Amino acid sequence: MLIESNPESLQKSLIGKILREGVEIESRFGEEIRIEPELLICEKPTYVQSFDESFGWKACEDSYLDRVENLIQTAAEKLKKTPYTRRVSLPVWRPEDHLCKTPPTVTEISFLYYFDSLHATAYVRSLDALNYFSANFDFVLHVLEEIARKAEMEIGSVALLVAAPHIYKRDTNRVEKHSYKDFYGFHKLGVHVIEDYESTAWHSALEVIYYNGFEKETEWGELFEGQKRSKFVHRLFVEVKNTRENKIHDKAPFTKKYAIDYAHNYVIYAAKLDKPVKEKILKEGEEYTYAERARYCERDEKKVDQLYECIKKLRENPYRRDCYVGISRVWDLTSDDPPCLRGYQFLKTRKFMGIFYMRSNDIYGAMHANMYAFSLLTDYVSQLINEREYKYYHFSVDAHIYEEFLDSVKEILEPETPSYISKA
Repeated sequence: MLIESNPESLQKSLIGKILREGVEIESRFGEEIRIEPELLICEKPTYVQSFDESFGWKACEDSYLDRVENLIQTAAEKLKKTPYTRRVSLPVWRPEDHLCKTPPTVTEISFLYYFDSLHATAYVRSLDALNYFSANFDFVLHVLEEIARKAEMEIGSVALLVAAPHIYKRDTNRVEKHSYKDFYGFHKLGVHVIEDYESTAWHSALEVIYYNGFEKETEWGELFEGQKRSKFVHRLFVEVKNTRENKIHDKAPFTKKYAIDYAHNYVIYAAKLDKPVKEKILKEGEEYTYAERARYCERDEKKVDQLYECIKKLRENPYRRDCYVGISRVWDLTSDDPPCLRGYQFLKTRKFMGIFYMRSNDIYGAMHANMYAFSLLTDYVSQLINEREYKYYHFSVDAHIYEEFLDSVKEILEPETPSYISKA
């Protein structure tokens, strides 16, 4: 995690890290130097270059602004009505982007209001840190400014979760090895957790929120009294290195059977993992599932099995940077229960990996099962493309523990030591 006060320093730090830690990879566009996923946070964002409404960088046949401008007013109204909402997240990616040669680099932009400021976080599937940092950063800042202006809010920080930060070898004579400082642990604008196992990663997430989290209201308080308030951290970025051992914590609030069923049916649709899905998969009473959004969404005008498309591409080249699955849709913005998972990506740098991006995550009640399912999906994909090892990354814009679960979390973090001394 890199944190800087301004975007120019952030770009220099990123380039410095790429030059010092990157590995050489042959891509379709030339030989590149790439590092693993990085969370970039700018505390006081300003435009890197001049920005105006004529910004026309293309995503397939659309400009980036075309894809979000009709959502900005709705987003602002939602924030103005309920400032503490976690449900304002704008999709830039569309399922049919798999079928074009220039899919968007920025796939999702999420917003969170706290400390009297509106903060933006974007998922960026690929970033040429030298040539396109400014265009991507300025686009996200522009959307933040527009929503903040309409919602009458102050502008806060801008963050980019970048799956494949890189520079091309042909450009190395144009850059310097700038110094940089990696940030681990808790910061009020982001948290970076690195653990060996999913079980210990969940424990660490509980720990950082319980002891460092901020309190705020939630929208679920209208329905559930115990969920009226939560403790949360902003931008929880979790990296799991050893993904096939110690997967379930002994205090996890679910069974292994539940986790496998959830993974196979709700997340993956495992019955046809290696075949394209061309028919309805929702069961009666289901509004959506992550599998349905990934593979056959009935409301999509053009239906694309995104997961299957990714597997096909990865078999050709596991290093490619466009194997992204978009879960979010534009109509989520007006929903009272939009998907928490917004999208995920598979790619290889040093190892094959899966990166999963969530706008919101119930850390006690849902995160561990989410991690198990998302990691299992990554495992299955790695086997299908003959990759022996894989890493797992889990990210949440708003990572929280509901008030009603705080006592249960305390019992996990601070178990009582049994006394074997008899009392007279």
